[in-house]
Amino acid sequence: MVLQIGRHVDLADLGEIPGNVETHPWVPQLAILEQADAFITHAGMGGAGEGLHCGVPMIAVPQAVDQFSNADRLVELGVGRRIDTERATAETLRAALTELTGDPGVAARSAAIRKELRAEGGTTRAADLIEARLR
Repeated sequence: MVLQIGRHVDLADLGEIPGNVETHPWVPQLAILEQADAFITHAGMGGAGEGLHCGVPMIAVPQAVDQFSNADRLVELGVGRRIDTERATAETLRAALTELTGDPGVAARSAAIRKELRAEGGTTRAADLIEARLR
């Protein structure tokens, strides 16, 4: 497990970290997601989009603004589970993780969305479309 804690969390405040958990202030998220089986995220647009781009099932624990609707959309797409902060215990997270990673339908939907997004061409295609429209 890779845990990105940000620059405002003191590692000592987390207590004892199990041996199978890496903690980092920052990680190259796309590189990690390319190898991940699942992604626990606050469901911001960037992270949710990167999770979809990598075909990784997500557990969304939204915190603010668009994250709530993004989390709901991941559920609607069949590639995520939403757990509100007050319910985000080790037990609920573990149950959601087991459910997501053990469901072949979730894996198939995640792979299909990944394929579709990558076929669209990303930011390069978006820039080309905008430039073509401006001509």
